[in-house]
Amino acid sequence: MKYLIQVSPPADILIQSVRSIADAQKMTSAVLMFNGQKYEMYHKYKSLLQNMPTRHLLTRTEFAKDKLIKQIIRLVHVDIVNFFIAAEVDQISDVLAAASSGTVPGGPYFGDKFAWYSMSLQISDTKLPNCAKCDRDVSIVHLLPAKFTDTKGSARRTFMLQELSETDQTLTGMFYIDLALDAIIAIRDLKKSSGWKVDFQSHTCLNYRKEDNSKPYDPLNLDLMGAFRKAGEENGIGPFKLERNGKNYPNFKMELHRMLFNKQQMQPYSKDKIGTWKAGFDEASLITFEPNKNLISHLSHTIFRVVTVVHPPFIMRKPNCTKEMEHLRNCFEGYCIDLLNKIQLELNFNYTIRSSEDYGYMNDTEPHEWNGMVKELKDRKADIALGAMSVMAERESVVDFTVPYYDLVGISILMEKPVLPTSLFKFLTVLENDVWMCILGAYFFTSFLMWVFDRWSPYSYQNNREKYEDDEEKREFNLKECLWFCMTSLTPQGGGEAPKNLSGRLVAATWWLFGFIIIASYTANLAAFLTVSRLDAPIESLEDLSKQYKVQYAPMKGSAAWIYFDRMAHIEHRFYEIWKDMSLNDTMTDFERSELAVWDYPVSDKYTKMWQAMKENNPPENFTGAVERVRSKRKKNETEKDGFAFLDEATKIRWETVISCDFDQKGEEFSRKPYAIAVQKNSPLKEDFSNVILKLLNQRYLEQLKENWWNDNIRSKKAKCPKDDNQSDGISIHNIGGVFIVILVGIVMACLTLMFEYCWYRKRNIAEDLADMALPPSKEFGSTFTTSTPPSIEKTNFNTQYDKPPERTTLPSIENSW
Repeated sequence: MKYLIQVSPPADILIQSVRSIADAQKMTSAVLMFNGQKYEMYHKYKSLLQNMPTRHLLTRTEFAKDKLIKQIIRLVHVDIVNFFIAAEVDQISDVLAAASSGTVPGGPYFGDKFAWYSMSLQISDTKLPNCAKCDRDVSIVHLLPAKFTDTKGSARRTFMLQELSETDQTLTGMFYIDLALDAIIAIRDLKKSSGWKVDFQSHTCLNYRKEDNSKPYDPLNLDLMGAFRKAGEENGIGPFKLERNGKNYPNFKMELHRMLFNKQQMQPYSKDKIGTWKAGFDEASLITFEPNKNLISHLSHTIFRVVTVVHPPFIMRKPNCTKEMEHLRNCFEGYCIDLLNKIQLELNFNYTIRSSEDYGYMNDTEPHEWNGMVKELKDRKADIALGAMSVMAERESVVDFTVPYYDLVGISILMEKPVLPTSLFKFLTVLENDVWMCILGAYFFTSFLMWVFDRWSPYSYQNNREKYEDDEEKREFNLKECLWFCMTSLTPQGGGEAPKNLSGRLVAATWWLFGFIIIASYTANLAAFLTVSRLDAPIESLEDLSKQYKVQYAPMKGSAAWIYFDRMAHIEHRFYEIWKDMSLNDTMTDFERSELAVWDYPVSDKYTKMWQAMKENNPPENFTGAVERVRSKRKKNETEKDGFAFLDEATKIRWETVISCDFDQKGEEFSRKPYAIAVQKNSPLKEDFSNVILKLLNQRYLEQLKENWWNDNIRSKKAKCPKDDNQSDGISIHNIGGVFIVILVGIVMACLTLMFEYCWYRKRNIAEDLADMALPPSKEFGSTFTTSTPPSIEKTNFNTQYDKPPERTTLPSIENSW
């Protein structure tokens, strides 16, 4: 192949600019619409965007307007947002007119959501696309040949521009003229330098090689490549880049211009050069941007398709936002939305977002298809999977994950808060009713017995008043005083003066001892009674759940918790089979068999039993149904008298405890995994997103997000729950409020007693006053009716007015009714 030189034409090389732009913009979808008469693309279908995470199509551009519109609509429906047009200038103008048509369903296809690029090989800088037929404003980045600055090829270029028609004044036309001239000049120079004479002779296979079979027979040994390279130094298109066949190409440049058109405008009202593309195969270094300019700032935006799952507080649908409105970017809020917006500011991209039903799990049956967001990424229907998505080994086999953005999150248990019975008179329930009645009977009996002893004892105060006349405290123990003494003896205040007689004091001492024992026993039992009621929590961990059979439990079907218990049970079964095969192996020696002789079962069956119980407990089909089932006991559902425990991700469990006072999160988390953002396999977004997340982590921005969305931003959704007995600092008012009722009843009784005493006193006082009044005889009835008055008061005739008697200096004593 020494005398075979292959050089790629400009049309083949220009298409490489699609790869350079797609790499610079990190495109996830693109289509190349090309003119089949000017560009040959059959050999480019696999190699154009090879090893790049970009879904791409190559299609011939239709010429008829109706077919062209249908072609663009089909491309949009397969989620193509980046359009490249490789054609003549007039055909590019037709495509722009079709895409901007107001009659296109869902159109026009311009704006932030779509990016348009075009390229042409025509040399004339006045031959540009136009928008004379456009129905709306258009923005497009157009690639046109750069002006030639090499003076060596000016002679050829002048000749070509004079001889070629305006239609043929393209890089392709110049290329073929340069190629033909270089070949002729190279052969001419070889003939002059080596004395080569053209001698066409045929050689057989036998005499093609000399004695040394390692080298082909070449009697001339001409350096055709060197002569061809030297002849191309004065090419009109520029010197050829000659390395090896397949990598030889013309070394030309294309300028990138961003052009803005108003509708039905022939010439762009703005034409701005933003960079230069140099022909080559290394897409990473072929574009050179002008200072402070790039493609993103000129509305050639990258639009990522984001799919998510509603999972508060990470992803929440805003109020009055239905599933049909999800195409609106402001339909969602939450921790992950704030994180994505922060990443968007760092990487300069746009996105569309929609929801999915699930995160994505592999089907157990063949062919093990995926569902949810993982399927969307695997089928390239989405670019980013955003949400509280756990990093799992099987998911990493089909998608890529960024670095984690959230702490390790495991599985937790959701249970209904126990409704502890409360009673205002809970302090009375410490002792049984029979005990209270016995205490009350002992109180009355002791009081009565003390009154009897004081009444009949010759050494009591009331029977020896003269003996105790000089004592400071004189207390007569009538029945009322005995009742008061026994009552106050049970209080820290004490009963006061004890009886004088020895028999009465023995009764009082016995009552004191009885009261001390009763009060001590009551106090101790009250503390123990309240403590036991607080500690009554039968399930506090997964271990507790596995050891009981009253409370049913299960995760949601198909969830991460469901898969976890299924696999743990499967692993236990596998270990059991291995141990059984070892134990029953007949080829083992007696010593080897003795090493397996253990009294305890060496393989745990904890998860096997739990998995069997979960399948028998009718596991819930969805999260809402599971939550309602946990609450069913509160609704007096008799199917599960002892309640239901639901196992799921700890963040879901925690959210339910935040918005509802009916639930409680039990136990420590297990099977903990981090949350991360998923992207397509081998996507460059993995590295870009990871770098931004690490940056935000160092800035403590992620901690701020966590604080905002678990505390500050959800205050309106937080349930205001009263403290239960396990969390409060002491006994609640619901259990001790009866003491205040006792005080209230005592005050009411005291008020009634005061009223009674006042009325009794008034009645007794009036009766005594009437007794002291002297009534006149009946014959003198006509005389004055007055009470005995001092002599100084003159008597008058009969007067019906009642004269108040003179005030007494002392009140008459009232005998004790007891």
